[in-house]
Amino acid sequence: MTRDPSRLAGRTFDLLIVGGGIVGAGIAWDASMRGLSCALVEQGDFAGGTSSKTTKLIHGGIRYLENLDFGLVRRAIEERQTLLRLAPDLVKPLPFLIPVQGGSPRPWPLVRLGVTLYDLLALRPGSGQAGPPLIQRHRLLDQAQVQEAEPLLSGSGIRRGAIYTDAQMDDARLVLEVLKSAAGAGAAALNYMKVDRWILEGGRVVGAELEDQVASGRYQVRAAAVVNATGPWVDRLRRLADPSAKPMVRPSKGIHLVYPDLGLRQALLLSSAKDRRIFFLIPWQGLTLIGTTDTDYQGDPAEARADSDEVEYLIRETNRLLPRLKLERKGVLTTFAGVRPLVAQERKDPWAVSRMHLLHEDPNGLLSVVGGKFTTFRRIAEETVDWLGPHRFPGRSLSPCRTGMTPLGPAGHSRRVEIRAAVEEEMALSLSDLLWRRWGIGGSISLGPDRLLAAAEEMGRLLGWSAAERDRQIELYKEELRASRRALNSGRHA
Repeated sequence: MTRDPSRLAGRTFDLLIVGGGIVGAGIAWDASMRGLSCALVEQGDFAGGTSSKTTKLIHGGIRYLENLDFGLVRRAIEERQTLLRLAPDLVKPLPFLIPVQGGSPRPWPLVRLGVTLYDLLALRPGSGQAGPPLIQRHRLLDQAQVQEAEPLLSGSGIRRGAIYTDAQMDDARLVLEVLKSAAGAGAAALNYMKVDRWILEGGRVVGAELEDQVASGRYQVRAAAVVNATGPWVDRLRRLADPSAKPMVRPSKGIHLVYPDLGLRQALLLSSAKDRRIFFLIPWQGLTLIGTTDTDYQGDPAEARADSDEVEYLIRETNRLLPRLKLERKGVLTTFAGVRPLVAQERKDPWAVSRMHLLHEDPNGLLSVVGGKFTTFRRIAEETVDWLGPHRFPGRSLSPCRTGMTPLGPAGHSRRVEIRAAVEEEMALSLSDLLWRRWGIGGSISLGPDRLLAAAEEMGRLLGWSAAERDRQIELYKEELRASRRALNSGRHA
């Protein structure tokens, strides 16, 4: 997968996809495997937005059972099982413990019912088994068993508990592997290509004029169908074609704290006493993730950051349930924040809004994918291409969807990608691309000054950077790291 803007010149594609997160990548993968010529463009780096700032889970969403959203949970569980089968090196089972205190926001009968329903929804028809063998059925624990399962909970007043299994994934890496599969099927994917304006003919969107953010070139790309898969930027792209377009996205910010390894034996699902929100403590690549929050957000999604109150909220609620940890701001390594593109609907608290998705066609023909979960990206992509067939290509017989049977990622894949491969095969064009998304947060924040300079020098040799550009790249990365830690410093007292 090499960056070659000339592939866009002088061509009319079947499909132009705007957005290089997981949904856009999934659509490119599905459509190209069905025989459509596809171009995918992303204004920044692939997975540079919400798709690299998740809780790193492929899961059914046990908490959505409270909203009686059984259809969403069942579909997400089915996709969890599909991805465990297709990408075993990228998606792995992860047990979760739900501890229950006296006076818990979610009492024991509700927790017991929830894990039972979760397993029932995972049953394969006629098998009597809950998905792949590694997805274990839930277990109910008494007080002693809870403390044996997770010693960090001792002394916290926990009376009962339940263990169930979901799955963990490497979000940015999964996006890249889906894109590489799409490219292998013929799709042209380019990062740092910004839509400057839509091309309209007869009131219909028939393409886009793009600005190359790297080489400062401009390209016109035409297509029989154009899909807006830009997540929290969906409405901004819709208004570029029609300034009067009514908003369809309700942006919701979620933050995470990144701690050193706290010694968890499994992930924990916890409930806030303040507002009943669910959040997680998750072991991840030698670190611990704490999150997420769920608050309405009106700013630029690219500028979303954790704020001091959100950091305090997660630390306070974690210490309430695990007082032995005695967490403090100074122990946090960094934070990250992403903006979810929820479907604008009932005015519930953001955490209670459904993670459903919908396909919306504006009168100008622009098709937008609104909402959805990372877990269900493959199903969303299949539904999108199924819709495009009769509506955009009525005279063509598209192949059936094959992504549910196509493995993702090379066998024995290792997360630590070599710099040359990241540049030449995965379009890493900045130091931040390499450190945050090709290597991941764990690899990034552990990088000392000497290794940071060595990485920048190697990238510079491959990309032809001058010494001044190398130094600029290092400073840009350091500023991103400082920005991710700003909320930690703002709440400290001298």
